[in-house]
Amino acid sequence: MSAQGSTLALRCYQIDAFTDQAFGGNAAAVVLLKPEALPLDDAVRQAIAAEKNLSETAFLECSDGSDFSTCTQFGLRWFTPATEVVLCGHATLAAAAAVYRQNPASELRFDTLSGELVVTRQEATGLLSMDLPLMEASAAAVPPGMGPGSTLVQAAVGNLAVEEVRYAPSLKYLLVVLRNDGESTRQAFLSLQPDNQALGAAHTEGQLVGVIVTLQGDGVHDFHSRFFAPWAGIAEDPVTGSAHAVLGPYWAVRLGKPQLRARQCSGRGGELQVEVKADAGRVVVAGHAVTVFEGHLLLPKAA
Repeated sequence: MSAQGSTLALRCYQIDAFTDQAFGGNAAAVVLLKPEALPLDDAVRQAIAAEKNLSETAFLECSDGSDFSTCTQFGLRWFTPATEVVLCGHATLAAAAAVYRQNPASELRFDTLSGELVVTRQEATGLLSMDLPLMEASAAAVPPGMGPGSTLVQAAVGNLAVEEVRYAPSLKYLLVVLRNDGESTRQAFLSLQPDNQALGAAHTEGQLVGVIVTLQGDGVHDFHSRFFAPWAGIAEDPVTGSAHAVLGPYWAVRLGKPQLRARQCSGRGGELQVEVKADAGRVVVAGHAVTVFEGHLLLPKAA
């Protein structure tokens, strides 16, 4: 790491995850922390994430203190503009893509608040596969005031017909499954604009981080989804890898197949391949990543 006057220059990337085209998928910032920057105070990490103003900023450090070109075990944390989160898929994919720009290893391991996550790279295709913990969503676990017909669910989906609601307590995600009545439902789903002010006002108990709205797919994809998280400072997340640790198990059981193709239908949109390994309690989420920006974050030494 180089010093510039009274600042430290931290290598920083902006990477679009779950897309093979720049300006698609979900953008994440990745900050590489060498030993000179450690320990980095949480308040500084949060301020950097707010400055980047992307859905996630990932902070990555070599676990053995070595160089990013040779290290294969890392510490990884994720911050939205408003808070730290326990699991973020697209920023993990982006973190791996940043390392792979300089590291020839086929497998990388990340120590996180959700345990060890492993990312592997297919050399021929560039596809990155991310091994996540399976996150079960249950109808019985839905907190009071979040069921079908609740003010919160209505604020999320308006007048669209809700088939069922489930809750994943480990991530504090509410899963809202829409009834698929054909093309009109699909178009209404794509045009959905939740009332984020009403969403935020409908729940203040700290039991909710985001709402996943999902719909059975169209033949090309097994299922579609969107993700809204005003409680985490994100009106709509473009593509949410962690949500597929919840969506994958749900649709695998419902459709009777462990391997699924998914699309998250935000304005940017994203493509995901999902494999549910129920016996192992894991979900493998795979996609591409494109680097769109590379530079340095200038951190005041006093920080």
